[in-house]
Amino acid sequence: MPHDFDIVIVGAGMVGASLAIALAPTGLRIAVLESVSMRSEDQPSYDDRGITLSPSSSRILNYIGVWQHAESYAHPIKSIHVSEQGRFGYTHLDASSVNRTELGHVVVAKYLGQALHQRLTDFDNIRLLCPAELTGFALKDNSMEVAYSQDGESQTMTAGLVVGADGTRSLVRRLAGINVQENDFKQTAIVANVTTQKTNQSIAFERFTEHGPIALLPIAHNRSVMVYTVDRDKAETTLNLSDADYIKQVMPRLGRRLGNIEKVGQRRAYPIIFQDALKHYQQGLVLLGNAAHTLHPNAAQGFNLGLRDVAGLTEAIEQGLKHGHDISDITILEQYFVNRRPDQQRTMKFTNGLAGLFYNCNPLKRLGRNSMMLLVDTLPELKSMLLETSMGLAGMQPQMVRETIA
Repeated sequence: MPHDFDIVIVGAGMVGASLAIALAPTGLRIAVLESVSMRSEDQPSYDDRGITLSPSSSRILNYIGVWQHAESYAHPIKSIHVSEQGRFGYTHLDASSVNRTELGHVVVAKYLGQALHQRLTDFDNIRLLCPAELTGFALKDNSMEVAYSQDGESQTMTAGLVVGADGTRSLVRRLAGINVQENDFKQTAIVANVTTQKTNQSIAFERFTEHGPIALLPIAHNRSVMVYTVDRDKAETTLNLSDADYIKQVMPRLGRRLGNIEKVGQRRAYPIIFQDALKHYQQGLVLLGNAAHTLHPNAAQGFNLGLRDVAGLTEAIEQGLKHGHDISDITILEQYFVNRRPDQQRTMKFTNGLAGLFYNCNPLKRLGRNSMMLLVDTLPELKSMLLETSMGLAGMQPQMVRETIA
């Protein structure tokens, strides 16, 4: 039986919108279901957060025609400085050491959102249903029947494949009965744009403290996105501090490489957890982005991994269609998962390893991690391996990444 749509993507955030755009040239009929209006201040995907884009991500965005709209809002990261508060170890990662002009870019989420949604309008085969809420789905005769509510009316549509790109607390995942492996760090990342006394010189700073990491991501000459980690039970109190008291609390942990913080923008809080779905796909359904795996933000890998999964799923679908498979054929999802799992596991191991190494006050571990940072700083081979992983170029990658590596 013909479907109303070939694919229904639940979630029009950065991952869901990117997938719709990447798949549009195939001619597949795509519906994108989003519960929060794109113009709403409560839209969680497109706020004032700074999104760190690895070189793999900018390649993918360029491939799908989004980078052209987003590049003017993106600020390059030319080097990264990693240290631990009050300790001797540090690592300095510079783009020139790997013959690059930058190690990545930082773009404010709302500007990337504008670029994605501008690109969505270029395709007649993408239908954005927004605001609309998913209410359920069921597999019937090799077709997914999707129920949703829009403008107060209950409606249904059918599709060959449902993609859950609806975030860490994914409704799609819950309705599918898929459990997760989870580690709640019981911490919260408080994110705000800040203006500093000195220019950042396109350097990203990350400092590990006994309370968790604090990072500065450059978005203009003397403006950065600051990610400040606090214990969960202190998050609300910290959010409610006056700007002056907030700066007074942050500065001893941050240090004064960029001088004083002169201005703080609106603060937003994001709980820090790790999740990995125990199943990433089943007949007629696949999870993507934070719905599949939510990472600790210490290495800014979450969206970058999700975007590589977008590229991998697109490639698997294109290959399946090329070989005559229907979009509902589960072998497409099996091939996608086989190809992508090594990168997912490598990235999760990397971010969880950093959290385990630095969230520990044991004197021997402190000595070990500071010695390791100095070792990385002095050995080009180790530095190159670390950068290759953080830039999303390690191992086998999808064609959208590979094509511009050579």
